[in-house]
Amino acid sequence: MGRPAMHSPETIASTAVSRPLGALCAISALFGGTVLVGLALMVCVSVVLRATGFSPIQGDFELLQVGLAVAVGGFLPWCHLKGGNMYIDFVTARTSTRTQRRLDAFAGVLVAIMMALVAWRAGAGALAAKASGEVTMIRGFPLWVSYLLMTPGLALTSLVALEIAWRRWKEATAGE
Repeated sequence: MGRPAMHSPETIASTAVSRPLGALCAISALFGGTVLVGLALMVCVSVVLRATGFSPIQGDFELLQVGLAVAVGGFLPWCHLKGGNMYIDFVTARTSTRTQRRLDAFAGVLVAIMMALVAWRAGAGALAAKASGEVTMIRGFPLWVSYLLMTPGLALTSLVALEIAWRRWKEATAGE
């Protein structure tokens, strides 16, 4: 008795806007995955160096923190597009499908606003970190780069949320 699939494959590719958004989300996820694989390799090399008596990669934990933020920013659009987020539907489980879709549309708009604000602040953070010359303590890696690299994924997540909200609203009002 669970909620019907929010983002079934046939609905995701159903609009002209969905196709380019889906492609951008896939590219973003591939970017995030590439960053994540690079981080995993770096950690493995650092651990092997440390275990064999050599000096580990200095500041590896800093690079891991910075890189994971970038990777998560890359994964978010794909996750949202595929419905990989968590729904707590015990309040709406007994409502009509039309009501559920309207509430989903409203929630989508809220997610879009929230992600737009986070993207805006990440972009502003990039500018501020660059202006102040903020860097990591050990490696001296410029923090503005990580803010800048995660901003497009956050903004794309906002666009995906808007597109899904629009689709849910159309589903809710179909036949009225």
